[in-house]
Amino acid sequence: MSVSIIKAISYAGVYVGAVIGAGYASGQEVLQFFAGYGFIGMLGAVITMIMLAWYGTVFMELGHQLKTNSHRVVLNYLCGKKIGFFADYILLFFMFGVISIMFSGGGAAIHQYWGLPPVAGKIIIALMTLSTVIFGFTSSVRALGIISPLMILAVVIISVITFTTYSDQLATVDATIQTLKPDTATTFWWTSAIVYVSYNVIPGVSTFASIGNKEPNLKIVRMAGIIGGMTLGICLLFIIMALLSDLENVMSYELPFLEIARGIGPTTGFLFSIVLVVAVFTTAVSNLYGFVIRFFDSDTETSKFRILTIVVVVLSLLASLFPFSTLVGTLYPALGILGMYVLLCALYKTFKGQIFMAERPKL
Repeated sequence: MSVSIIKAISYAGVYVGAVIGAGYASGQEVLQFFAGYGFIGMLGAVITMIMLAWYGTVFMELGHQLKTNSHRVVLNYLCGKKIGFFADYILLFFMFGVISIMFSGGGAAIHQYWGLPPVAGKIIIALMTLSTVIFGFTSSVRALGIISPLMILAVVIISVITFTTYSDQLATVDATIQTLKPDTATTFWWTSAIVYVSYNVIPGVSTFASIGNKEPNLKIVRMAGIIGGMTLGICLLFIIMALLSDLENVMSYELPFLEIARGIGPTTGFLFSIVLVVAVFTTAVSNLYGFVIRFFDSDTETSKFRILTIVVVVLSLLASLFPFSTLVGTLYPALGILGMYVLLCALYKTFKGQIFMAERPKL
């Protein structure tokens, strides 16, 4: 492969790592946003895939054009200075919440498989995240670019094994859903697909912008956004099929996909528990970096940057005491509402032809 394609795949890995966190890889959010609706949820996943590829590319390109790592600059450009001001601080609040969710999900995964107290698991994830962000975004890009393809491969293999093993149960999915009535994120499957995109993309704006700002070749930036979004969407389809094929057995678990992996065999369960912890870690890194870089833009070597990073991690640990599934079901849809407004602004500016002629706005 050419150097350009390799670089694009590496950046796409960062995109995937920013999204495939505790809720995604564990199956909890996939259950609530897609599988809970039955087979129609797969159509929602296709819509999500297209939107993830589109908006990931848009925000990476904005970082490239605006020469920024901060979501504040991007939001001001898209929404205007007044609305961008409020969106900035609302997004900071929700990014803080996402970090807490990742710590909570990591603690649940470590507790469910290894039997350690949930608090111990949360502290482990928090320390990993803190160390990575303090060491710098460049090292994070290298790490996430390598780890993400391995996570995707593991999810796809486990999904294929599951829905081929329990394929007979797929014929009774509709009846199972009518009986069990799994929780769903919104009333309609298509609104869940849109909300899912907005709450996954918006907290990662700083990370996407940083990729675009770092890479001088715009063609590579666009390729990375498309590859990352398509990869996430395809992986979603596999997870949905796996959940639907064994829905009755796994829907009561906090981390249903981990239970699927453990059902295949102890070795598979052990390996996927590691994958899940790494998935939690990658999303926590993306959101923590995005939160802190908002106040420093590109200056990550100062003591103030490190102090704020430590403070945010400590406060996120305290917030992570809430149950994981409750956090996913309440915080994420609310974040999605804010995200939809930002996405509409991005769509409007795209059709006006302004998105690819962006100039850095005055702050």
